[in-house]
Amino acid sequence: MVKMERLTIKEIARLAGVSKATVSRVLNGRPGVSPQTREKVEKIIQTYSYRPSPLARGLSSQKTGVIALVISHSAARLSAHPFLLEFLPGISHVLEEHGFRLVLSIPDSEERYELACQLIAQEKLAEGVVVLGVRRNDPRLPFLAKNNIPLVTVGRPIGYTGISFVDADNYGGARLATEHLIELGYKQILFVNGPKEHTAAIAREEGYKAAMLAHNLKPEVAYGDFSYMSGYRAVKEWWRKGRRVLAVFAASDMAAIGASTAFKEMGIKVGKKAAVVGFDDIPYASLFDPPLTTVRQPIRELGEAAGRLILRVLEGGVTESVILPTALVVRGSTSGLASKNLDLSLLP
Repeated sequence: MVKMERLTIKEIARLAGVSKATVSRVLNGRPGVSPQTREKVEKIIQTYSYRPSPLARGLSSQKTGVIALVISHSAARLSAHPFLLEFLPGISHVLEEHGFRLVLSIPDSEERYELACQLIAQEKLAEGVVVLGVRRNDPRLPFLAKNNIPLVTVGRPIGYTGISFVDADNYGGARLATEHLIELGYKQILFVNGPKEHTAAIAREEGYKAAMLAHNLKPEVAYGDFSYMSGYRAVKEWWRKGRRVLAVFAASDMAAIGASTAFKEMGIKVGKKAAVVGFDDIPYASLFDPPLTTVRQPIRELGEAAGRLILRVLEGGVTESVILPTALVVRGSTSGLASKNLDLSLLP
């Protein structure tokens, strides 16, 4: 019996009765192997839980078999966010099917974000990079491109051309959400956004403002970080200032849930007096009380699209942009309201 920790490509080849070159082609998802042989080699690999060494791969082929997912500092809170829990399985599945492994880099500061990009580029630690959470004129993107690192961003790389990206229709989704609240009869609608320079936040704010201005309404924006507390604090702060807003559109579901909690603490029923809309449609959105009206973006599909796109970039494909549709999902946080009988007074 071959010991699992000492299993090598040579031993896999001996067990399968094939050449080392054939085993290498199977490991890297390359063509030129019959289905029967591929199945035999893969069975041995699975039996012994073999994982190829990135260093050994690099020495033999100058390739690491690694794709780095760099989560920028502006999106670092996503590491504990349901968005990432849906995004990761999507991109990982696509990459693993093609013989690549996904490695995460989640820097906790701008300096570490810059350092992570430098290390990947200079030490050739990954064959390609996917950046999640890009901001306007993000200086790390041209640095990676200059070092010939295949690159894909999740989010439109505002300020640059020639970079492939995947994104959801943030502008269209935000406009839909805002129009929904306007149709319910609300005139004052607070938009709880993410960081000002985050490209998804920029697009969502543009969609919100376009809808408000189309109805001659004044936009009101509070900036945060997409978190639960940013939504909670925004509502409390607006009310502390005497701006008794009853309709909130938040740039994330977590912020929307925070806003709903703030209303509840003030004795204002969400879905009856106040209205709250989120963005993402995370699994918890439908379980919250009341269930959250939100803009659904296909998060897992975004991950899958990012995985497929970085593979095409690795193959020398042309610059591409992939925009996935968003849709409004109406639930209890607004469904109990109707413009014809909406009572916006705060009296009991």
